[in-house]
Amino acid sequence: MTSQTLIEYINQVREWAEGCCAPVFYRDDTDQQHNGSMTFVDTGQEILGITAGHVADSIIKHCDSRPGHGCQVGSADLDPNRLIARHQDLDLAIFRLSAPFVTTASKHTVTIPSWPPRAPRIGELGLFCGYPGIYRNTRERERQIEVAFLYFVGLVESVSDRHFGMSLRIGDAYSHGHERVPEHADLGGWSGGAVFRVIEDDVLARLELAGIIYEYSPVSEIVLAHAVSCVGQNGTFMIA
Repeated sequence: MTSQTLIEYINQVREWAEGCCAPVFYRDDTDQQHNGSMTFVDTGQEILGITAGHVADSIIKHCDSRPGHGCQVGSADLDPNRLIARHQDLDLAIFRLSAPFVTTASKHTVTIPSWPPRAPRIGELGLFCGYPGIYRNTRERERQIEVAFLYFVGLVESVSDRHFGMSLRIGDAYSHGHERVPEHADLGGWSGGAVFRVIEDDVLARLELAGIIYEYSPVSEIVLAHAVSCVGQNGTFMIA
């Protein structure tokens, strides 16, 4: 498959990838807005919302039943009590959701052919995506928030038993979903977004969920993610 054919394919599946991931937003006691992303996964046993641990920590800290203190995930309101697992070391957290919740969020789940999905390898092509806060605009009069989905395509450059990552090299990177992203942009808010492995053969390509973004440095432009292979079908973690 040529690079141009691959780019055309990725553009075609952009909408599908976007549908598996939702923006997260809520306000703290000072009325400051916080941002994150969440990825919806159907494991065959549970429907899960997986996000970065620090996003979940902030939701638990700031969100409750008081007016104006709710947490919105896409078009749905998230009850913080849906949290079922927060890893003590990895920056990952899991919420137990339901099919009606995902539908209300105007999204869909990603499914895996066999669980757990294989961990990424160096040199594999990946699609890193989410909803950075810099591309969210609040229309105060309508009390609406406009969001923009952003993704980058590149090769996985580092892999360990705890995470994997790549350097975006934004000046030269292929990205889509918004106007050209400025170099060293602050992409805070896409933590909890999905990383898809791009599986190619001579005829076609397909996406398979590989990980969840948890960290990005605007200085080095390196993005890090945890592999979802550490999550069990029931939503518990399989590694200490």
